[in-house]
Amino acid sequence: MITAVKILVIGTCMITLAGAAIGTGVLFAGYTLSAAKNPEEADNLFNTTLMAFALIETFVFISFVVAIVAFFL
Repeated sequence: MITAVKILVIGTCMITLAGAAIGTGVLFAGYTLSAAKNPEEADNLFNTTLMAFALIETFVFISFVVAIVAFFL
């Protein structure tokens, strides 16, 4: 029973990876469109995009930590 719950928790944590992949694609697609429409602001937009990417990746790392804690407890 405990092993089944651990596998379910780890599987649920993998949903975060799918969301991060979709979010990263949408984020950089938005950057590309914005930079194409307003090339003067491309540097500022790129910095903002990287900060948003770092936020997305933070959720991925937190998901990994939750999965590891669930696996070893």
